[in-house]
Amino acid sequence: MAAKTTSDDALSLAGKVEEFLKGSPLGFDHLDGSVRRRLSEATRKLSLATESTGDTIHRIIHSPLQLPLALVGIETRLFEILAACKQDADTNAGLAQKTEVDPALMKRLLRYYQAFGMIDQPEDDRYRGNNVTEAMITLGGRAGVPFYLGTLTPAFNALPQFLRDTKYANITDGANCPWFPGHHTDEAPFDWVQKRPEMMQHFMSWMASQRDGLPIFLEVVDFVKEFAQSSDDSTIVFVDIGGAMGHQSIAVRQKYPDLAGRIVLQDLPQVIERVKVNPLPGFEGLEAQEYNFFTEQPLKGARAYYLRNILHDWPDHKCVEILQNIKPAMTKASRVLIDEMVLPEKGTPWRAAQMDLAMSTCFAAMERSHADWVALLDKAGFKIERIWKYTEQVDDCIIVAIPQ
Repeated sequence: MAAKTTSDDALSLAGKVEEFLKGSPLGFDHLDGSVRRRLSEATRKLSLATESTGDTIHRIIHSPLQLPLALVGIETRLFEILAACKQDADTNAGLAQKTEVDPALMKRLLRYYQAFGMIDQPEDDRYRGNNVTEAMITLGGRAGVPFYLGTLTPAFNALPQFLRDTKYANITDGANCPWFPGHHTDEAPFDWVQKRPEMMQHFMSWMASQRDGLPIFLEVVDFVKEFAQSSDDSTIVFVDIGGAMGHQSIAVRQKYPDLAGRIVLQDLPQVIERVKVNPLPGFEGLEAQEYNFFTEQPLKGARAYYLRNILHDWPDHKCVEILQNIKPAMTKASRVLIDEMVLPEKGTPWRAAQMDLAMSTCFAAMERSHADWVALLDKAGFKIERIWKYTEQVDDCIIVAIPQ
């Protein structure tokens, strides 16, 4: 049996951690990703294990403050200003003037942000940015924070009462989930978002940036070797179904600039219109086609029909419909590539676990385990040919499916 940790041991460890942090005042971007992730998880578990009961309760009950206050820091440009002065700290008065925020309110905001590590306070009345500040001003921060606060949070808040009313049944009906009472609406999430241009822009930007810093499937899959051998200019090599602005289509072309064949992005008319009006850099030479994946796939005989983060938006019966609409278009050389999380039975990463419940709350959908994927694909008349895992943080995988 391991000996109990003594106070001296704990103080020694705390001192070492403090010295370690002093050694990297600008963050840990220089560390290898796997090393950084292990360190982050270890210190997160240590923090949870050592906090008092009272601290645990106060941390959780006040957690709803963090998201709206993050938005305040973004909208006032406070984070942007502080991120620019990671070396030279600014004052409360200076920041109040630059942001046009009342100095008394600014002091209270700064007090909160430093307490939660969103900014640094090296000395009295001196404030500067850190790695968290910088994260808040990325595209993901600037889009994800208002999108989640305005779109998902009302549904999250409706979850407890919804579960009480349904006697804690699993949420499987897309027409009856917390989204609707949370927003006091009869409109489905995608319809609701599309009628709000500002929120739609946040959504599109969030979809483009939510996995920034993570690998993509092309880093572990040799696409040409596996799916596009002996292609020519007439071969449809990659159909990016529901691919939004075409980030993955562009990634395939940039990875394989000499690949013969057609790469086609498919999405709803309003999205394809955005692509045509304001295409992303690198979209030149790619095709864009209007398509609703609840109708039969019009492109026949493609090598790869690619679905990235599509099926996690839908309950099983809708996923079956989507998959069965692809099947008639497939030949023996065709494969369905499902780019989604495959949740482990033990030790699911926190990002994956929270996404699963977010999908359930807003769409009656889910992130799926290996057994879930096998069962779903079987319902649709498919089987798994192979799985490649390409991230540890969220268990992202490429599931290669073929008709049974």
